[in-house]
Amino acid sequence: MKYLVRSAACLFVVIVISACSAPSIDEQPAQEFAVEGLHSVSATGFEKAYVLPGANLADYGAVVFEPFRSAEADVTGTTVTGTNRRDWQMTPARQVKLSQAWGDATGHAFRDYPREETREQGLRVEAELTRISPGRSSNTSALTVGSASSANRDVVNVSVEFRLFDEASGQLLAVVRDRQAIGALQWTRAAGVDMANLLNSWAALLHTRISEH
Repeated sequence: MKYLVRSAACLFVVIVISACSAPSIDEQPAQEFAVEGLHSVSATGFEKAYVLPGANLADYGAVVFEPFRSAEADVTGTTVTGTNRRDWQMTPARQVKLSQAWGDATGHAFRDYPREETREQGLRVEAELTRISPGRSSNTSALTVGSASSANRDVVNVSVEFRLFDEASGQLLAVVRDRQAIGALQWTRAAGVDMANLLNSWAALLHTRISEH
């Protein structure tokens, strides 16, 4: 596990959030998270985001990332031309590669955070791959920057969820969900390791939102 704090903004962050306005929080709690008291946040750069008002994420002196979870991801039955079901299975090898890639991504995005072996006063981040959905796109410009298959309309929609907790109390502070379309080859080639660009962009944007909130 890595304990990390805020880094200087990198070019990838600028690219990802350049079109985003300042986030704004709804006045009322979101129905899904009424018990936890989380409010919906708009203009975050993510598809959906919910946060506990007054959470002050930027005040945390350390962030600990739990291992990336992908074993329970929902993989739809659709396949892409030239592939078979095996190419889309959540194999142990793919799980390991995705976890390593996420570790590299967060290590880079949060590279100025301390590595002390302590969880006290920390912000704990859980990341999970929730759904993989192969398909076809009529808009290649919508593919993730750096897609190896931007000239090909075979895509895969990748969905993730991030949950942020106060380590000391276990209180849920924020939930972030996002879905991005990438070239199908980025998933099928090298057991998914070519998803590094996508994971890097998520880690960079997550850093930005944590450090500013």
